Amino acid sequence: MSETPPSSKPTYGAAMRVAQIINWLHEHPIGISTKDLAQRLSISERTLSRYLKEIRENFLDHDGESTVEIVRQGGGSRLRFRRRDVNMQGSAYELMSLYMALDFITFLDGTFIHEGALDVFEKIQTAIYKAQGHQVSLVMKDFKKKFFHFTEAPKDYSNHNTVLEQLVKALVSQKKIRIAYQSPRTDPKQHELAPLSMLMYKRALYLVGRRDIDPNRPDRKRDLTFAVERIASVTLLEEAFPYPEDYDPGQRFQSSFGLISDNEPCRIVLQFTKLVAPNVAGRRWHHSQKTQTKRDGSLHMTLFLQPTVELRSWLMSYGPHVKVLEPQSLIDTLRADLQAGFAQYDPPAET
Repeated sequence: MSETPPSSKPTYGAAMRVAQIINWLHEHPIGISTKDLAQRLSISERTLSRYLKEIRENFLDHDGESTVEIVRQGGGSRLRFRRRDVNMQGSAYELMSLYMALDFITFLDGTFIHEGALDVFEKIQTAIYKAQGHQVSLVMKDFKKKFFHFTEAPKDYSNHNTVLEQLVKALVSQKKIRIAYQSPRTDPKQHELAPLSMLMYKRALYLVGRRDIDPNRPDRKRDLTFAVERIASVTLLEEAFPYPEDYDPGQRFQSSFGLISDNEPCRIVLQFTKLVAPNVAGRRWHHSQKTQTKRDGSLHMTLFLQPTVELRSWLMSYGPHVKVLEPQSLIDTLRADLQAGFAQYDPPAET
C-alpha cells in the first residue's frame, strides 16, 4: 500500500527549484550570490538556505564530497561548484612570487575576481604547505611586511560585481552587450558594443568595446573606452561576434600617454633639471622615449606620442623642474593651463 493517501497529489515545486539552481550554476561558472538566487526564485533567503542544505548533503562526488560550496564575498555569499584541491609540488619562493603578483589586484577587493584569485592562492598555498611545510613557514614568516605594496588611490569596485560579472561573461562568450553609461560630460547614454578588452590602468578598470560604424557618421570612432565604475548596467545580448583580427590593445594605445587618444602623435622634446633627472631616467614612461644626460646633469627626453591632457598633467606634476622645448602647440597649451591655475589663487577683487 502506498504511504501517500490517494487524495494527496505529489508536488514538484521544491525539486524544480533545486534543478533550476543546478542549471544556473552550470550557466555561471564563477557562481551566483545567494541573494540573487533568492530573488530569482521569489523565495526568502531562509527558505533558500534549506534548499542549499539539501543540495550540499545530497549532490556528492565520487569521494563523497559536496559538489557545491558557499564562499563569502564582501558582505554576502556566493554559491558555486566546488573547486577541487590542487595537487602540485612547488616551492615557497614560487608561492611568494604568486603572492606579489596577486597583490597588484588588491584594488579589486570585494569583487568575485579578487575572491577567485585569493581562492586559487589559498589552494596552492595549502598544497605547498603539505609538501614543504617547514620551508614555507621559514620563508613566509612576516612575508606581508617584507613585501609590502603601497599604491596611489585605487578605485573601489566592491559594489560593481553585477556589472563585472556580465562584462567577464560577455568577453569570454564573445557576445555583444548593451550598456548604460554615465559620462562625466554628457547625459546617460545607451551603447551597443562588441566587448574587446578589460584594461587595468592605474588601479582602475576600463572596457574597450567596438561599436558598429554609423553610416551617417563615418568619422565616429569604432573602438571606445569606458570607465567600468560609470557603467550603470550591462545587458548580455544573444548576438555573438567573431573576435576582430585587426584589434590589438597594445597598438591602440601605443601613441598615447595613458588611455586618452584624441590627437595625432608628434615629436615632443623635454628638458628635466638635475634635481629630478635620476628619478625620470630610472623609469620607462613610454616605449618611444629616448633620453640623454647633459654635462650639467639635466636630462633631455624625446617622445613620439599624442599631447593629451594626461601628458600635460604629468608634466605639470614636475612644476619648475621640467621645460617643454617642442612642439610650440604643447608649450602654448601648458602656458594656458598654468595661467588658469594661477588665476584660482588671485586675490579677490576689491569692491
